[in-house]
Amino acid sequence: MLFEDILIIILKAVDGERTVSSPYHLLKGKKSGQTIQDIGYYKLHPYFGILPKLEKKVYDKAIQKLFDKGFIITDGQVVRMSEESLAYQPAAPSVNGWKYRGNEQLFMARLSLIVQTLSHIHQNHRVFDPVVIADDVQQWVKSYLHRIDYRNEVSCRNLKAEIAGSLSKAEVDDAAKKIVLQRLSGYKVGGLTWEQIAAMESKEVIDIRLQAIEALHTWMEIIETEDYPLLKVLLDGVIQKSSLTETARRTESYFKNGRSLEEIAALRGLKTSTIEDHFVELAMNDPGFDILAFMGGALYSKIIAASQSQNTKRLRDIKEIVPEASYFQIRLALATKGEIK
Repeated sequence: MLFEDILIIILKAVDGERTVSSPYHLLKGKKSGQTIQDIGYYKLHPYFGILPKLEKKVYDKAIQKLFDKGFIITDGQVVRMSEESLAYQPAAPSVNGWKYRGNEQLFMARLSLIVQTLSHIHQNHRVFDPVVIADDVQQWVKSYLHRIDYRNEVSCRNLKAEIAGSLSKAEVDDAAKKIVLQRLSGYKVGGLTWEQIAAMESKEVIDIRLQAIEALHTWMEIIETEDYPLLKVLLDGVIQKSSLTETARRTESYFKNGRSLEEIAALRGLKTSTIEDHFVELAMNDPGFDILAFMGGALYSKIIAASQSQNTKRLRDIKEIVPEASYFQIRLALATKGEIK
């Protein structure tokens, strides 16, 4: 999985309707109303937040390469795909950013410290420099090791068997699995840095990181859905349980108790526009959301028809065709994906 391919996939989805920085905010996991609504409009859930620490200079370098290749061009404030890029169809990676929100790193931190600790203990070396220094992870691992009776060799063998068995079932390139394993440390074995692995593979660091993320997402899906009790515990707090952001859930609770948009804004001390963002998020994710509480069926139908006839989700373009609709109503209608729920 190459970073450039992911950028092309995202930019194709928003072709001609978003600025060149749109994929950056999406990959970082920015929780703004614009980014959240774009996830639903363009079905970009897999890529949300997969690179929470993405550096702008790395992003800009990759974008510039796409410009240099003639894959993308600017059109006013938006970016468009060239004919050459439209002919290029990169394979979609097996990632689920909306589900994990970058928390695969928490899973990996726990696993790394567990493997390192068990490796040293079973070589009778109890003093070592932990690969993870975060107190919360260290305390979690300490509790976990006592729970599985880490002194018992049977428990250790079972854990090792679960790791090998579950990882072998992950349908991802062996090269990606290898990167994950190369990051692990043990007795007299140091895990490799991203830079070391990238140099060995003659690849960019960002591409190596993405390969590892794809391997972890695929692997964690196997662990979650199949019978791996020793590993499944490592997913505690890793999987996003709700499709909504925390702040949208709070707005939802007020709405279900009969509060109006304006009342919720006042009660929460937030701008009306922020609460509108939450309602758009609710419309995208809640099958039972009553959009007709905010507009009549006729207006809803006109908005959807305008979007479909012009093949656009740009609010300004739809507003010109349906001037009686507010921007908020247009956003809500688009969030339902063309169906009244």
